[in-house]
Amino acid sequence: MEIFLRAVILFIAFFSTYLLYPIFIDILKKNSVGQFIRKEGPDLHNYKEGTPTMGGLLFIASGSIFGVLMNPVGETFFLVLAVILFAFIGLLDDWLSVRRKNAEGLKVHQKFLLQIVFAILLVLFSQMMSPHTHILLPFSNQRLELGFFYYIFTVFVIVAISNAVNLTDGLDGLAGSVFLSTAVPLYVFYRFHGNDFPILLTFSLAVCAFLFYNFKPAKVFMGDTGAIALGGLLGGVVSLTGTELFLLFFALIFFVETLSVLIQVGWYKITKRRVFKMSPLHHHYELKGYSEESIVFRFSVVNLIAALLILGVYK
Repeated sequence: MEIFLRAVILFIAFFSTYLLYPIFIDILKKNSVGQFIRKEGPDLHNYKEGTPTMGGLLFIASGSIFGVLMNPVGETFFLVLAVILFAFIGLLDDWLSVRRKNAEGLKVHQKFLLQIVFAILLVLFSQMMSPHTHILLPFSNQRLELGFFYYIFTVFVIVAISNAVNLTDGLDGLAGSVFLSTAVPLYVFYRFHGNDFPILLTFSLAVCAFLFYNFKPAKVFMGDTGAIALGGLLGGVVSLTGTELFLLFFALIFFVETLSVLIQVGWYKITKRRVFKMSPLHHHYELKGYSEESIVFRFSVVNLIAALLILGVYK
């Protein structure tokens, strides 16, 4: 009976979100909640300016509500809190951008400070629910005890993954597709090892419904609201389980996108030369002539392969 009820909830989570998006998009249009394109971005994206943004609000609400319905336990409420806290940062950033009528929302240091504060809160709450100061090592059954440094490390991971999802949200359908190829295998991984986080599934289906309107040509963007919130969800779930290092495999593309920015910025400061045509990495391939659809497909497949590999070999 429980399996049937879960199936019904997941079914409703997808179709209710799918059916509500056209209404939500109209509301965003009527309130002139449109995207502003950054000047440093590729010229290929200029036509996207004005496309409704903050679309992540709907899949955040859907994923959270149905996640609680599927599994109303403390861990689920903690993960909903993680989503809401980081969604607030993204919402504030998007709202300021719309209000100022340019791509500049929160200052980098303002956003970073809020992420650190909220990450610290999440680590403290996660320790109340699942006290531990170790991380699990991929490809082994070993644990690495970090002691006090665990708290610093996990705060860093939560902030990093929330920024990584946001950096990846640069092409129609990219962040959502990569999130799907991360969250679903991650759910299976936890189920194999005695943890149940069905909120990963409800968010996956809600994001899947969103993607029907976000693939090129996008009718709506998730905005920083959705992207940073999805990163908060991933950061929250690994903080509960000590599986921070596993994100290097389950969220490989998010990691690579962030690494490409660090390499580009660092190398340019040292040599005044660029490694990539543009960073994050998806813009590099875009400027090399790959279509958005091709990049989204390839990045998502690569991310899925990495996730399946760790699923297949982890003992």
